[in-house]
Amino acid sequence: MNASIEFLRVYGPTLVFTSVLLEQAGVPIPCTPWLIASGALARLGQGTLALPMALATVAASMGHTVWFLAGRRWGSRVLRLVCRVSLEPDSCVQRTENAFTRYGARALIIAPFVPGLTTLAPPLAGMSGMRLRRFLALDGVGDLLWAATFVGLGWLAGEPFFRVLEVVMAYAGSTVGFLAAGLALYLGVRFLQRMRFRAQLRVARLSAGDLKRRLDDGEELVLVDLRHRAELEKSGTTLPGALHISPDELDRRHEEIARGRDVVLFCS
Repeated sequence: MNASIEFLRVYGPTLVFTSVLLEQAGVPIPCTPWLIASGALARLGQGTLALPMALATVAASMGHTVWFLAGRRWGSRVLRLVCRVSLEPDSCVQRTENAFTRYGARALIIAPFVPGLTTLAPPLAGMSGMRLRRFLALDGVGDLLWAATFVGLGWLAGEPFFRVLEVVMAYAGSTVGFLAAGLALYLGVRFLQRMRFRAQLRVARLSAGDLKRRLDDGEELVLVDLRHRAELEKSGTTLPGALHISPDELDRRHEEIARGRDVVLFCS
């Protein structure tokens, strides 16, 4: 246990800042374990609660600001890029857009607590035309609450956290082996989740070429545009005759979709 405590005491602050910055950049590396470990370390009197909270908040805000400016500059292309580099299912974009539709700018405060949303919310805020000053304020509050929550969980865990870590380390053989095994397991689970989602989606997917062919053949299809309103307004175009309904509006507007014909849903 002493070896784990010494390792975290020396490298903990660097690991907190680096892991948070990388995760907010879209790299699939978990950072919350380091926040929890920092809180547990503070409980033992080997560190402070303020330092890891401050480092995590600054790192998260830095990463989010870059995505915010990118979203303002390049729009929906940034959202698609984020989903490609992350291991979140492709539905993560739609979840983020739905959160913005429901909660508005306040979604920035809850975004850090929802996997996938924390990286996608900033570019969507940039696309919406939000002022940088307001974004920094709301995002900063969310980042601070998120950091305080996980550091606080570590403080509550205290010494038992290191007892469990000691048992795990005994089987891992070394710190490096433990970190490598944990990262491999995390990436493996996320990769399988993404592949399972894509396999389910592929069953009902219609390519753009197939859709054009069916429309050219005169088939009477019902086209429903599911894109977020901000993205639709930014692009200014949709398919001819398409009905625009956000996913969160389907429950109350489903009667607008004509019955008796094939329905084609499309988004980004």
